[in-house]
Amino acid sequence: MRMWAMVALLSLVGCTGLGTEQADIAAASSASPMPQAPSVTPPGGAFAGEWEACEGTTSPEECGRYLLLQSGSRICGTWFYFATGREYTGRIIARADSSTEARRTHVCGRPGSATDTECEEGWQRIDKPLRICNGKLSDLMRADGSCSGYYQAVHMAKDHRDALLAEPWMEDCLSGIPGDAP
Repeated sequence: MRMWAMVALLSLVGCTGLGTEQADIAAASSASPMPQAPSVTPPGGAFAGEWEACEGTTSPEECGRYLLLQSGSRICGTWFYFATGREYTGRIIARADSSTEARRTHVCGRPGSATDTECEEGWQRIDKPLRICNGKLSDLMRADGSCSGYYQAVHMAKDHRDALLAEPWMEDCLSGIPGDAP
């Protein structure tokens, strides 16, 4: 596309008699478009999507939820749960080891059972499972090591995905910054 724009621009320069300096400025401005918001469109993966757990809740707003994007083995997203009459939200970074096994490596958010580090303060390093079993997501492991998935995959609305991609930290996360996950 840029090549055709350049050909059209040079043809226009030849026809209009623009000077060399003006042509160089015009060509430079067409070759480097105006800065735009980063457009990260990571490929999907087994963990990518919206996952919710509503068992025991009295309203949909109280459902536990993960919104996850995945690029290669890197998983980045947000989490939410409702407990003791309060909402807890945060961010998560994980590394997929297979299509059903991943390790959460970093987390931040409202201090509660999931983290003790606010996102404004940085990331808390963790080493906890994130697994898919029987088509459901699990963030816990049973005492015997077996998987108990309770987050159901639900359709991630385009506006949820777009909002997640627009988060300032998301592009760095999917690129491997911060953290030690590749």
